[in-house]
Amino acid sequence: MVLRISKKNTLMLAVVACIAVADGLLIVEEQNAPKDMVWIEPGSFVMGSDNGFPDEAPAREVSLSGFWIDQYEVTNRDFQQFVEKTGYITSAERFGDSLVFQSPAETAYSGAVTNIAPMSWWRLVADANWEQPAGQQDSIADKMDHPVVQVSYVDALNYCLSQHKQLPTEAQFEAAARGGLEGNQYSWEQQSVQHSHEPVNSPVPVNSPEPVNSPELAKSHEQMNHWQGEFPIHDEVLDGFASTAPVGSFPANPYGLYDISGNVWEWVSDWYHPQAYTMTGNHNPAGVTEGESFDPAEPGLAKRGIRGGSFLCSDNYCRGFRVSARMPADPESATNHTGFRCVRPFLSNSIADLWLAP
Repeated sequence: MVLRISKKNTLMLAVVACIAVADGLLIVEEQNAPKDMVWIEPGSFVMGSDNGFPDEAPAREVSLSGFWIDQYEVTNRDFQQFVEKTGYITSAERFGDSLVFQSPAETAYSGAVTNIAPMSWWRLVADANWEQPAGQQDSIADKMDHPVVQVSYVDALNYCLSQHKQLPTEAQFEAAARGGLEGNQYSWEQQSVQHSHEPVNSPVPVNSPEPVNSPELAKSHEQMNHWQGEFPIHDEVLDGFASTAPVGSFPANPYGLYDISGNVWEWVSDWYHPQAYTMTGNHNPAGVTEGESFDPAEPGLAKRGIRGGSFLCSDNYCRGFRVSARMPADPESATNHTGFRCVRPFLSNSIADLWLAP
């Protein structure tokens, strides 16, 4: 790709090029918009929340350069093509096992939810990996359009780099998830998680007392794929999916991004710290350093961030589908509810845009 410019703009190009190089940017020209990616304009937004969990505070204004972000989560089909082309072996495949959710209800649990030890619903399952997310009895053969899971941070990063992309920062992810809706809890209009919009030609009106049995109809009454009911005991599956859903099954946010809330948690590039917002700058923040990373639950282990929530997030537990919600995760571990999407943090062929979006 070649940057074309007239003689009268040569000086301007030289100045912009110097600034770009100094700032670590890459000047390129995209002849067309990247396939299945959405351009997020440079600008400012209020990141975080003073009304969420402590690690989401303080809410602060952050400015970002423009960037492209995948419209969809990376799918099993995408990842399979990557593996076939490169021979890549994931962390879970090398370790020989990975973490799989198992509801205490499946182990004949009886008692109050409050008596369940936190995180006791995870099992280390032999041979669980991206091709068989729940173990040997599982398969992605009929789930090629579902988001790939059982991928570690390293796996996700290697995929993105193979596509000449990167993993998003927390700030990029939150700006994209908010969809321009300042101050909202969710990536759609300010309303409850269960708020529904009547689907076109729906045989069952919204707020109908009739039961919803069709996954296609059920999901039209939900904004995202998440846990409905009392986690981790009972999922009512009102959205039609007890696990992952095919990408794009639920409405896009105002920026046209699908599953930016719910379905699977998504890796971001930041090292995690619960007070990161008081430790980093306000322009293109990229998180704390690895040495500064801190998770109070496991103080000796540096962790990356994950964002967006998953099919396991509920109103009575993590509520990770809120746009400001944050979560730490071991960068070498993988689970059956964590995937990713990529970003391309540079613009097309506009010198003016480069000038305005340092």
